[in-house]
Amino acid sequence: MEDGDDNGHSINDDLRMMGESGDDHDDGGDLGLHDLFGSTAAAPIDLATRDVPGDGGGAGAGAAAANNVPQSSVVPKPRKTKSPAWKDIDPIYTTVGGKSVRTGAICKWCKSNLSANSVVAPAICLGMRVIAKLIARLDLPLTFAESPAFEEYIQLAHNPKFKSVSRQTTTRDLGKYFNDRRSSVHDSLQSASSIAITSDIWSGNAKEDYLSVVAHYVSKDWLLEKKIIGLKLIEVSHNANNIAERVLSVIADWGCTDKVFSVTLDNASSNVKAMDKLKPELSGYVGTLFLHQRCALHVINLIVKCGLKRFKPWLDAFRTAISFLNASNQRIAAYKSYCVAMGVRPRKFGLDMDVRWNSTYLMLKHLLPYKETFDMFLTTQYPRKPGDPELLTPAHWYVAAKLLEFLELFYDATVSLPGVYYPTSPLIMHTILYIAKHLHVYEHDKHIGPAVVPMKNKFLKYWKDIPYLYSIAFILDPRAKLRGFMSSLRLLSQLGVNDYSSYYTDVRAELNMMFNKYDAKFGAVRLQRPTAPTTATSGGLNSLETELTSYLDSDTLQKFDDDFNLLNWWHEHKLTYPVLSILARDVISVPVSTISSESAFSLCGRIIEERRRCLRPEMVEMLLCIKDWELGDARMQHTVEDKEMEAAFENLYLDVEPEAQPPEAL
Repeated sequence: MEDGDDNGHSINDDLRMMGESGDDHDDGGDLGLHDLFGSTAAAPIDLATRDVPGDGGGAGAGAAAANNVPQSSVVPKPRKTKSPAWKDIDPIYTTVGGKSVRTGAICKWCKSNLSANSVVAPAICLGMRVIAKLIARLDLPLTFAESPAFEEYIQLAHNPKFKSVSRQTTTRDLGKYFNDRRSSVHDSLQSASSIAITSDIWSGNAKEDYLSVVAHYVSKDWLLEKKIIGLKLIEVSHNANNIAERVLSVIADWGCTDKVFSVTLDNASSNVKAMDKLKPELSGYVGTLFLHQRCALHVINLIVKCGLKRFKPWLDAFRTAISFLNASNQRIAAYKSYCVAMGVRPRKFGLDMDVRWNSTYLMLKHLLPYKETFDMFLTTQYPRKPGDPELLTPAHWYVAAKLLEFLELFYDATVSLPGVYYPTSPLIMHTILYIAKHLHVYEHDKHIGPAVVPMKNKFLKYWKDIPYLYSIAFILDPRAKLRGFMSSLRLLSQLGVNDYSSYYTDVRAELNMMFNKYDAKFGAVRLQRPTAPTTATSGGLNSLETELTSYLDSDTLQKFDDDFNLLNWWHEHKLTYPVLSILARDVISVPVSTISSESAFSLCGRIIEERRRCLRPEMVEMLLCIKDWELGDARMQHTVEDKEMEAAFENLYLDVEPEAQPPEAL
């Protein structure tokens, strides 16, 4: 049972307050703490007798001394330490009587020398780091911990002896925590066979432009990881030289110049020229075949936007109607009353943004179910001169319904392709095929057809010649292989996209060439692995065939459920295909969009919002990286931006509780 003060408060309560586990069972003795956590009766960490990770002798020696038992008669019993403080201190050993005895420790954070029974310094440092991490994760001001309100809250709710933490101390602790996290991220990057880079440029409200660099890779546990590794202020022209220089400097700072497998950028001409300068510097891994990748979502954006121009007059009428409703609290109240009277859940409607076509889809998606109530409201409330047509006619609603139906496939692609924790490069061939078929179906539609022609031209401009990465990633899906790839090319040819008869041969040649490069680079792994058993689906090897030939000639996998894990399949078959599995891991881990970089700017926008525009660029980078890495630990990096935009259109209901059903549920 742990000791406590008069109110039953202990150091374990303080540790739990900071999100750490208590150490109820291992600590013994009393020690007053008068710094960060006030006066509490706590159990000290006895550095002379407590065990540390990887050290089994200390506990046995201490026990022998405590019980006056000859050391030779005591068998050391190594046990794992439970106190979280041991993560933050390094033991000090002194030779006594020819034996190494632990006599003290050094705090990893403040470098204080600790006596054998000291616990104050690591507890204080732990609290400081937790505050620093909280500020980074919640985009709080650096002065947050020195505010009287925060000090009062901690004193009243947790610890009466708590003292505020200054901005200078918080800044220092943020730097220490960033360096600690950066070291672990660096080790993770170095353990990966390759990394795929995405980069983009953002202009913030503070009139400062930043360039982000994001690394995607497969961890040693065969999990897809994403880490922001750089955010650099770019105060000069966004030309090819400046872009290439900053991207290369970030990659070099992390020691990953010879690990880059691909770089995904948007389709700006400056990025294309920047890649010409980056290719010689980043070709050390396996050459440049896959090095430059264009953002697939940027291509989809260009395709859709050129079609939406044809619907501008129709969409402007809906924007005018929504603006009319939202412009007056009296109108909103009147529309709410009408919805309640009609038995539908009242709500407002969001306006789309010119730069985000998917916001147009969401605007129509949430408006169309309210067609009856909204149309009736406009009929009675919107001012019209005698003889003027209605703002929204039946034709408007019909076109809106057709447009919503047409845009759904493109919207679904923007939701699936930016994924962070599952491979997206094997999906893009499916997306290209679906879009080609979709455009073909709507090409002769009375209302959508005029918009399809320019969309199809834009589609052919970028995807008539399919990038080799898309094709090889598709082939390295065991459910497709060459048979599925040939079928896809045949369908695309029938839809009039291109003649792919020679392209099939080219892809096979490039795949063979790339496998040979990997075999020369990683072939030694075969000698380090036991022989894998032969199965019908894995394709056992004989002395006359390569791994690639065996894989391509084996049967396709018949698993098409949503929970199929492609990366895990290659992990399970890495003994059968020791070299090919490395190639597959690199290829399928390439992101086909720069959304991960754009999402970084969504986080960055909160960090340097109006009240924090004075932050130095170095501090902005630290805060952004810490927040991204924390989200990565929770596997939540891919939900930030998409969910926020959906929520912006969804959470516009006018009642606190759903007293009535939305019209689509009636």
